[in-house]
Formats: sequence, C-alpha cells, structure tokens
Amino acid sequence: MSGVGDDKAASESETGRLRLNIIGAFSASVSGHEIGLGRKAQALLGYMMLSSARQLPRTKLVGLLWSEKEDPLAKGSLRQSLSQIQRELKTHGCPHFHADQMHVALDIEQVACDLTEIVADAERGIVHPTLLAHERLTDGILDDLENVDPAFSDWLAETRPLIHERLIDALTRLLPDEGQTDITAIAEAAAKAIYRLDSENERAVRVLIRSHIASGSIGAALAIYARLWRQLEDTYDIEPHKLTQDLIAGLRQQQPEIVTRPVAAPAVVPALGLAGFAASRPSVAVLPFRALSPTLEPQFTIGIVDSVVQALSSLKELFVISRGSTMISLSQTPDLRAIGRDLNAQYLLHGSIQRAGDQIRISTELVAAETVEVVRADRLSGTAADVFDLQDRIAVEVIRSLAPQVRDRELHRAMQKRPDDLDAYQLSLVGYDQMFSPDYTTFVTARTNFERAHILSPDWAPPLSYSAIWHMQRVARGWSANAPNELDTARALAERALERNSADPLANAVGGYTLSQCKHDHAGALKQLDRALEITPNLAIAFAYRAAVHVRCEHYADALSDAAINLRLSPRDRHAWFAEMVSAQAHFAMNDLSAAIENAGRVATLLPSNQVNLRILVAALVESGRLNDAKTFAGPLMTAGELDMKWIARSPWPKPALARIEAALSRLASTVRNGTTHGNSNKS
Repeated sequence: MSGVGDDKAASESETGRLRLNIIGAFSASVSGHEIGLGRKAQALLGYMMLSSARQLPRTKLVGLLWSEKEDPLAKGSLRQSLSQIQRELKTHGCPHFHADQMHVALDIEQVACDLTEIVADAERGIVHPTLLAHERLTDGILDDLENVDPAFSDWLAETRPLIHERLIDALTRLLPDEGQTDITAIAEAAAKAIYRLDSENERAVRVLIRSHIASGSIGAALAIYARLWRQLEDTYDIEPHKLTQDLIAGLRQQQPEIVTRPVAAPAVVPALGLAGFAASRPSVAVLPFRALSPTLEPQFTIGIVDSVVQALSSLKELFVISRGSTMISLSQTPDLRAIGRDLNAQYLLHGSIQRAGDQIRISTELVAAETVEVVRADRLSGTAADVFDLQDRIAVEVIRSLAPQVRDRELHRAMQKRPDDLDAYQLSLVGYDQMFSPDYTTFVTARTNFERAHILSPDWAPPLSYSAIWHMQRVARGWSANAPNELDTARALAERALERNSADPLANAVGGYTLSQCKHDHAGALKQLDRALEITPNLAIAFAYRAAVHVRCEHYADALSDAAINLRLSPRDRHAWFAEMVSAQAHFAMNDLSAAIENAGRVATLLPSNQVNLRILVAALVESGRLNDAKTFAGPLMTAGELDMKWIARSPWPKPALARIEAALSRLASTVRNGTTHGNSNKS
C-alpha cells in the first residue's frame, strides 16, 4: 500500500533523472538542468526513447544516423556522439545511459518523456492538456531533427503515423456511443483532442457538434461541419457520413432560420443602417502574425495580413474588420475572447511566420472568439517568391471554413491583382501609414514611398490611388501652397489608377471620391463608390467616402448610416477619424449641434490641425454660444489674425451648410477683432 514513505522514496529517486522533450524542438535535462547535445546525439536519444528498446547494437545506430558515410567514418562519428552523451549525463549525475563496444543501452523506464506521458495518460483515460494546445501534435515529433539523416527521416515518417493511430485509438475509447445524448466533460475533451489530431475524424466531429448544440453555439457547430465538408470534398471528393449529415439536418429543422448572431456595435458608433448589413454574415478579424525570425521585416508580416484582409473583404458572405483596427500589439498569450469583444468579431485569424533564407513557413489558426475553439489550423510553406500565393491560400482556407457556399469563381475574383515586386507592396503599406502622421516630414516621406512603389511596379494601381489621397490630405490639412492645382493632381492620379486596373476596389473608391472632391460631380461619385463596394463589400474606406458624398448630396441619414458601417468595419482604426468627421458634418447640417461637437471634438483631439474638421467644430461651437471654446480651436484657421474664407469658393459642401459655416466664422472673426469673446460664457 502506498504511503507517505513511498512518496518520499519516489521523490528521492528523481535525483539524476533524465527528461526528454521530443515534441517540437528537442530538449534534454537532468534534474531540471538542461544539457547541451549535438543534433545527432539528440536524434539518437529520441530514437531509443521511441523505439522502446532498452539496448540496441551500435550498427543499428550507425545505419540510422550516418547512412551516407563510409563505415569507418560513421563509426567514429557514433563514438563522438556517445562520448558527448555519456560526459554530459555523468556530469549531472544521471546513471541511465550506457555504451560498450557492441551495444548502447538506455534505462527507458527511468527516463521521463513528454510524448510517452501523453500516450500513457490517454491509455489511462486522461486527456493530457498538451493535446488540446497543439494541432496535429504527432507531426511535431522530433520536428527540428527531421533532416539529420535520410534514414532517420524515413524512420520518423513511419513512426509518427503509428503513434498518431495509437493516440486516436486510446482517445476514441473515451467518446460516447452514437445514440448517447449527454456529453461528459472527459468525452468532450477527448473529441477536441482527436479533432486537433485529425480534423476529418467524423466521430469526434459529431461529438463536438452535439456539444455545441447543447451549449447553444450553433455558429460553431455549423463552422465545424462546413470545414469537414470542404476537407472531404477537396481531399477525397466525398461527402460527410450520413450520420453527420443527419445530425446537421436535424439541427436545421429545429432552427429553420439559422443566422450568425449579430454583435452589438460600439457605443460611439450610431446604430443607423447596420440592421441587415452584418447580421447574417460571420464577422472575422485578422490579427497581426507573430514574426518568429528576428530578421523578418515588420512590413513583411503586415503585408501578409493586409493581403488576406483584402481577399476576405471582397466577399459579401463575410463581414471583415479592417486591417487598421486589427494591427494591435499582441502578447505571447493574447486574450482572444477580449480581443473578439473589443473588435466585435466572432472569429479571429492569427498565426506566426518563420523565415530562414528564402524559405517561409506560415502557421495559422482560425478561432471562434467566444469559445476560443480552433475552427481551422493550417501550416503553409514556400519561398519568398511564393508569398502572394501563400497569402491567397490562407484566405481561401478561411473562406472555405466560414463561408463554404463560396465557389471557385468567387474565390478567383476575390484575389486582387498583385504588384510585380514585393518591395513595391511593402513600400505602399509603409507609405499609407506615414500619410496620416501629424508630422509633416513623415507625411512627405509617404509620397516618396508611393513614387518608389510605382517605379517598381508601374502597372499596379494602389500606389497611384494612395498618391491621390495624399494630395487631398495635403489640401485638407492646410499644407498646400496651391490647393486648386493640388486637387487637379489628385484627380489625375485617380484616373491613372483606374486606367491601370478598372476592377481595383481602392481605385474605384478613390476615383469616386475625387470626382466629388475635385470636380463636384457627386452623382458620378456615388456610382463609382457603389462600384467599389460591389467589388469589395467590406471596403471600409469606400463607406467613409460614400458617407462624405452623401453629405454633399444632402442625404444626411444615408451619410450617418455609411459612417456607422465604416466604424463597425474599423472600430479601432486610427484612420477612422474620417468617418467621425463626416458624422459631425451630417449632424451639423441636421442642427444636432451637440452630436456635431462630440464627433468633431474627437477628431480634433487626434488631428488638431485638420482644417476641414475644425471648420465644422468651430461653427457648431459658435452656434451653441460657446465662443471662448470656438476661439480656442480656431487658431489653425487663421492667418495673420484673420480667418481664411477663400476655401468656401472651392468647397463641395451644400450651400445651406456653407452659408451657416460662413456666418458662424464671420461672427467669430468679428468678436475676435472687437475683443468681446472674453465676455461670453460657454454653455455646457
């Protein structure tokens, strides 16, 4: 009978005990102290552990690890590895490894190993937590030693499936019978573990679907089924088992109008126009990918995310949060539930990128934010030259998991035209972020990056579109010495972008907006912006631009609706100020001065020199009788103590709003000249 004394004896026997971790990166330690071994020595210990052989002939190890060397050289290399192992283990007081002239022995009963512990737990009816934290765990066995020798690689390729089947076998014994309605916690954990090992295991899939149905997570149940269907169709050209199809058919009979549950919009976003826009579509956010290689350029990982977002955004079946909102700083263990709530996203795609020379490996996980359950996991490999293809493959797998009704024709359409040069792509992304900097030097650098991108890839439209935005921004921020010429340049650049690619969504959005901003053709602008949203239904900037044009057409409710959708698509985007500014314009035109001040005030906090926004803010404050506050914000609008009114002649805003703004600014100018503002009290 076990007792306290037995525990003490067991504890004492741990001294000098060897531990091997062979899932992923190999490591060896004795009594908690890590020991350094060469790769061949590591592979030797891993082989002995997995082969369950207490003793092996030296010739076996020579043939396994030095198969391409001549026999004398191979034997000499084996001696060096054995000597290193014996020296390191002896130094740390480990007596469990022995070698003589003929044999090598390992007391495997005295050696702890992460993989053998996981298998032993499964066979005892316990689901080890590691099984729930890794996708296809058995593929990672001795992963970093896979190429030490061709013979070793062949052995590993044969051994992994055997361990995989042994684990699946043990875990399957923990699943409930098909007719059993109650899913115990251990059964659900076993199903999750099997699903992570083999996402095509239909018995585990059915258990998970039933578990999701019982908890009310209908969307998660359907997502698992959609992923299974697509995998079976792509790999084997077959449909799921009849039992699985019947389970889903029964679910649909109980829920005849199943839709993805809509999530509440942020409090700062008006609720107008959102009903029906996203209610029936899965909402997904693509988070920054972690760079696992120190030499990997930040813009490379940003480019991966940007391209995936572009492809997903082109499909009306999904509601896709903008890249600007998702480029947030992530910890090593991010709180995915909190991020999902913050972004109002039901699904999150995150991952990591490794680069070694020209080789790239990208690992991704698509997670249901509410349950943090992995809907899909993929590992893709290629070269730097294949990066655009890798981006498309990521997007396709997400689409097939969340919107399985999308077919190849729509998928092909979703993949945007690529630049000729990867550097052009990265320069454009860098320039876009620089363009919204409050620092003028950084702002000017953005234009240089767009020009460099255009030189590298002259047939690619986005650098021209971004340059058009840049020129309009310089006018809006009061940095242009010749505003009319600047706006003409913006329009010309937008037209050149459309010449390069008339189907580019950004080119259509910018082209439409410049028609309104530079040519005051608001009807033509709306048509082209509608075209942009037909191409990419989730293009946040197109909703913001269309909201601005709606203001100019005096369609104020439509303007607020489009601004709200923009902010729903980009809830944390640092460029979302534009939609806030347009909302301020619409509220001002509708005489809702408090809302106009609230929206314009937030923009003024972010961009204190944006003159377009300040005119609305100052006018609303003046009409509210808050002259002192108006004077505080009016500084950037004044030259030599006088308010600039020349902008009114070229403004695209409707005449009633312009007349009110002009009157308010004139009133403020008069009070400033007369020095009477100090006598006015601000209304709260």
